[in-house]
Amino acid sequence: MLVLGIDAATPIASVGLIQNGSVLAEQSGNATVSHAENLLPLIHRVLEQAHVSLPEIAGIGVTIGPGAFSGLRIALGTTKGFAYALSQQVAGVSTLLTFAHAVTHWTGRLCVVLDARKREVYAACFARDADGCITRLTDDMVLAPGELANHISGPCLFVGDGVERYSEIVQERCGHHTEVLPLAAVPPCGSVVARLAWMRFKQGDHDDVSQLVPQYIRRSDAERNRMKQHSGQSGL
Repeated sequence: MLVLGIDAATPIASVGLIQNGSVLAEQSGNATVSHAENLLPLIHRVLEQAHVSLPEIAGIGVTIGPGAFSGLRIALGTTKGFAYALSQQVAGVSTLLTFAHAVTHWTGRLCVVLDARKREVYAACFARDADGCITRLTDDMVLAPGELANHISGPCLFVGDGVERYSEIVQERCGHHTEVLPLAAVPPCGSVVARLAWMRFKQGDHDDVSQLVPQYIRRSDAERNRMKQHSGQSGL
């Protein structure tokens, strides 16, 4: 079964292609230009590298958040376009969960932390056993970096661009038993997205394309501004 994985939730977009769990091709690109401009070329290069045509793809995995609002919309819109045109199965995957599954050579608690701007981070905690199996310990959250300590007990591995930006705060609040890996060590990985989707497809599980939406976790600036305006008008 050929499964394509798409991740555009961070400044680095990644596309991967697997067949029955084995990676056939993968391409990543930094968003020096918009993901709207580089996502389709990345997909094209992956298919070309694997000598596969788009109609041969049986399913698509796509990260649905949390992450950059525009990147999530672009990736999901592209995925839905392919799925509707070619009747492909689709599986939405948590961005933070994909980072957890990309971690290797670690046993114990790990915390994925992505920069959410506005002095906040998106985060979720997981446990990784000696066999590489991942267990989720918290829901996906948006919070101040200093609040991560409330969810940490004992040694913990932190990964993601959020912990890079706020590493001093994290290490101060969470103690000396913390280990930090930069984004370069555990980058976005389209093949991991594809593998997580493939695992769902094998079990006969997939999402209703018409109902699949980004999981932003927090409101957009436009929504916040509307709420402020409404609150101000209500006080008149």
